[in-house]
Amino acid sequence: MTIMTVRENAARTTPRDAALAMLVDAVGEDRFGPALARFLNELCGADHFAAFRFGKDELREVAACCVEPERTAHDRVASYVNQGWWKRDPAMTEAQRCLGAVRPSIIHVDFSDDGYTAMRPTIYPHVRDRLLLCGHGPNADFGLSIVRADPHAPFAGEAIEKVAHSAELLMAVLGKHADIRQTRPNVAQALTALEEIENCIVATSALPRREAEVSARILYGLSSVGIALDLSVSEETVKTYRKRAYQRLAIGSERELLTWYLARWSCWRGHRFEAASSGALH
Repeated sequence: MTIMTVRENAARTTPRDAALAMLVDAVGEDRFGPALARFLNELCGADHFAAFRFGKDELREVAACCVEPERTAHDRVASYVNQGWWKRDPAMTEAQRCLGAVRPSIIHVDFSDDGYTAMRPTIYPHVRDRLLLCGHGPNADFGLSIVRADPHAPFAGEAIEKVAHSAELLMAVLGKHADIRQTRPNVAQALTALEEIENCIVATSALPRREAEVSARILYGLSSVGIALDLSVSEETVKTYRKRAYQRLAIGSERELLTWYLARWSCWRGHRFEAASSGALH
């Protein structure tokens, strides 16, 4: 291939093509979020996205990112999932009804709906327009929330058509990324939600409830005093439960407790969501 041919090929490569190549290369990696944000920005002028995987009565974040890092509202995405806002989202309810369709569906969100009265200031401040793409990936159902922020104009018809044209590609990419990340879970998630830590310990051990609660709070980072206050027991009682739990698990330190827990969390999390996904609404 001559130098001129290489230059001609490079000249024919559009920013969207370059963004797509970067996105495909980022599947399964931490840079997937920024890569998808860039692709969606080139595709339809999106400022932010959040991608979710549907399970039965459960929603799991796959990725979320802003085009501009300083405007990333990841705390709002976490609130949307963990506080159950998604269950009150009219668009998400409609999305679950569309999941059995042969092709992905696009829902153009109407923020004038009464269902957004409480949600708008909490989850969608400064949002001008939102598209919700939903469909079936390789092994699960996914939702992709695509957002334009103030002061930009709402999505034009041409932008929505471009999203529709790329819908199956986007579902496939999300599915592949989610599958890879499930086999290589983000360990940070295992230690940032007390309820998840506690549920995992209860499900994967024979510890009595109080010992499981104390162990979960140790992993969560609470001190003995903090655990005592949280469980409304004395500090000595906390120490007794901790000692008993360590004896049952045949461990002798917080480090060993962490190692024991992480070895179980990865399999537990994967099996739990697989079971939930198999019963997803269609």
